[in-house]
Amino acid sequence: MTQDPLWVSSPGEMAPEELVSRLLTEFRDQYKLDLAQDPAAVQRIQEAAGIALKKLQHQNEVEIFLPYISANPTGPIHLQRIIRKTGPDSGDEEKQVEKIIQPETEVPQKVQIPLPDNKPVVTTVLLVVMGLIYLLQLLTGTLFLRDLPAEWGMKINQAILEGEYWRLLTPMFLHGSILHLGFNLYALYILGRRIERFFGSFRFTLLFLIAGITGNLFSFFFTPEWSLGSSTAIFGLLAAEGVFLYQHRELFGNLSRIALRQIIQVAVINFLIGLSPGIDNWGHLGGLVGGVLFSWFAGPKFEMEGSPPLVQLVDQRPERTSVLMFIFQLLLIIGLTAFVILSRA
Repeated sequence: MTQDPLWVSSPGEMAPEELVSRLLTEFRDQYKLDLAQDPAAVQRIQEAAGIALKKLQHQNEVEIFLPYISANPTGPIHLQRIIRKTGPDSGDEEKQVEKIIQPETEVPQKVQIPLPDNKPVVTTVLLVVMGLIYLLQLLTGTLFLRDLPAEWGMKINQAILEGEYWRLLTPMFLHGSILHLGFNLYALYILGRRIERFFGSFRFTLLFLIAGITGNLFSFFFTPEWSLGSSTAIFGLLAAEGVFLYQHRELFGNLSRIALRQIIQVAVINFLIGLSPGIDNWGHLGGLVGGVLFSWFAGPKFEMEGSPPLVQLVDQRPERTSVLMFIFQLLLIIGLTAFVILSRA
């Protein structure tokens, strides 16, 4: 990793966009990952750069820390910058930014620790399965002029009332258009790899399923419109990432609030977009609730054990806790569904 300084103009004169552009270029050169194609990452860097430049007008040094900014085959990557003001106020002879891009094998305190090495197996399987199912949707539409998988699996309230309860599960594997599919698969690819690495494949599977089912349940309760799509489960993944960061805020330090704020902003923006016709916001809200509940009580809870240099992260929550929470939420869903069906009979 190069340690060459990044030269900048004085904080009062430099536009945040210039600093953002240089950070994006360095990241691309270092990791062969173009964050400019990730709107959420760009937004996080823009906000952090603006805050840093403002602080530099009153102090000589600030730090930018953006956990989970991206990932590569070795795991998630944190982005950390120590930005130092130069000039008459600081006593430095030159203007420079000292940079650190921390891989996931480090924490802000510069202590190297072994991290979970769970591969995104389930995420990959879900991406392939959803792609194949959409091809099947296209095939039946061409051969029979009917989207048979959607007819049999999308959320239709009357069909659920008549006993087709699988429609609370199957909509998360169906999509209405190639654009719909592409957006959801991209979101699943980004979020799934990060979360499955820490949650593990088994716990991640339970999270994805319970978030999707809860989202479809909310849609069944609160809107008569037909719906399909994996965004119910994806909102659950977004919620799980927020819960994970909040519960590990001591590990990541105070700067974890920046990442949490960005997650909230992404959720709010998507809910605002969901006000458009044809988007099931109730399903999104349900997925968010399902993801929060599961992650809060059954997600991983890591603690650092040992002393430097022999430090490791240990998950204090066994997987059986995840199973029990999944069963509890599932039973709650079954009970609420039965109540609604009986009340509408």
